[in-house]
Amino acid sequence: MMTLHTLNPIPNVLGERVMPLAPQLTLANGQRWISQHYLRYQHTVESVSALLAQIDFDAHTPLFAGQDANGVYLQVGLIGRENYDRSNTLREHKLVYGRKWRIDADTPTSEIIQTAFLAIKKAREHEVRELLTVRNGAGKTSAVFSNHHDLPLLTQQRDELRATARPASAANVAAAVLAQLATLRFAQRQIELVQVVELAGERVLLDFQLGAAPLARQLEGDFPEFAQLSFSVLLPLAQLHQLPYAMMDALIAHSDRHVDETFRFRGFARFSRENAIQAIADLSLQTRPYARDLADAQFEQIFRANNYEVDASRAPALGAGELGRKNRQLIEQYANLLGHMPQGYTLAPASQLA
Repeated sequence: MMTLHTLNPIPNVLGERVMPLAPQLTLANGQRWISQHYLRYQHTVESVSALLAQIDFDAHTPLFAGQDANGVYLQVGLIGRENYDRSNTLREHKLVYGRKWRIDADTPTSEIIQTAFLAIKKAREHEVRELLTVRNGAGKTSAVFSNHHDLPLLTQQRDELRATARPASAANVAAAVLAQLATLRFAQRQIELVQVVELAGERVLLDFQLGAAPLARQLEGDFPEFAQLSFSVLLPLAQLHQLPYAMMDALIAHSDRHVDETFRFRGFARFSRENAIQAIADLSLQTRPYARDLADAQFEQIFRANNYEVDASRAPALGAGELGRKNRQLIEQYANLLGHMPQGYTLAPASQLA
């Protein structure tokens, strides 16, 4: 994503300043700009807040900027219903928060905007994963795709968790699918099998539709883009037991596409598929650094030094203990490896890492 700035006057944007001697770009339509490639960044909580204020998504997803002992961050809030209350009674809205996404001071403005875009997607995915539930033989319901399961426990119990494949024939696909659907719900909605289409290569295309929402989820703000949703999954006949995974993939993809079309920065839906790819490519090529931009030896030195400084500052620590040994072993597999090595990589051989 590009940040373009008019040259007259030179922009006074929070967190940004133009490199000394930066060249002026003239676009094909005659407009003159300074490309983001020729900017230096020193973002603060104030500049990140100003950027987030220019993002629009929906009335249920506030964006926050903050700063703590570990630096500046952005965070997504979600206003909706309690996912683990599955009663059929009206319930109040609840505000929950996604994880904190750290923002380094030298992060380009475009990357901060894209971080907000990704943060919204992942916060929504977290909720969507909790909405697809499975009922066991005892009639109890679990949010099996939730991110809150005990991973060390699952690892310890791995032998008990392997699925038993039950290959289906073309003749009993519908019966096998309906048996699984009887145990599955999405946001307390039934999932209806609309049709089964047999394809070449022993594959099957399954069309589904979500049923009506219960009373508890009929109020405004409860993922309305899933209302009466029709969606499809494609599976090999030998993998029909993986149907819940394929359905989860499809539901997350639908959520992501909703964000693509709804997310706006300064009113522009940057990630919408209605944007012409070739036009974006042409504009990008007009603003990339060209050899002629670096003809000024003084500016070339400034430009390359800035890039080196930024890249070097992002190199992490090699790590201590077992992690350090694993990282060193991995890196040493590559002769003449380019780029900035992790901090501590050249200080001691693997045998000396504590």
